[in-house]
Amino acid sequence: MIPLQVPLPPGTFDPTVFLTNLVWTLVRSFVTFIICFGIGLAGLRALDWLTPGIKELREISHEPLPTALFAFGMFVFLSLAFLGSVTAPLPIGVSSGLGSAVNPWVVFAYRLIAVLAGFLISLIFAAIFYEVLSRIAPFGIELNDVNTNSVATALYTTGYIIFLGVILYGSLLLPV
Repeated sequence: MIPLQVPLPPGTFDPTVFLTNLVWTLVRSFVTFIICFGIGLAGLRALDWLTPGIKELREISHEPLPTALFAFGMFVFLSLAFLGSVTAPLPIGVSSGLGSAVNPWVVFAYRLIAVLAGFLISLIFAAIFYEVLSRIAPFGIELNDVNTNSVATALYTTGYIIFLGVILYGSLLLPV
């Protein structure tokens, strides 16, 4: 008589694999969220430095509508960072990082390098944008005029934060 063996369920149906993948994704997303939050704050400081005619952070504080607009931009920024982190592709064959041939922390380090490169690109784009609009003043638009109104400054800052979020989202989706 031949003994029968019950086949093991495929990895996708194994609760251990599912929970391991879920925990790995949530940990990766949380760490990426914290890093991107820090990058966003650094981006605001850098924007303040890149645009000497506009004092973004000083103009926004202590007024409800500009503060709300700033918070709105940060929520969009952080949503893009979280979405990019959760949907970021993993190398083929890497699901949870446990027992895989590729160390998940190496993949995370490469992803972090891509995010930092995206941050630098956003600063370069912002500097070019500001220099072109402040020197050429196309259509008679003077970019430093946003500094005369705190709501306008908040909208300008919100635009940059969303811009940075989209760039970081794209950086997170780059295959490593």
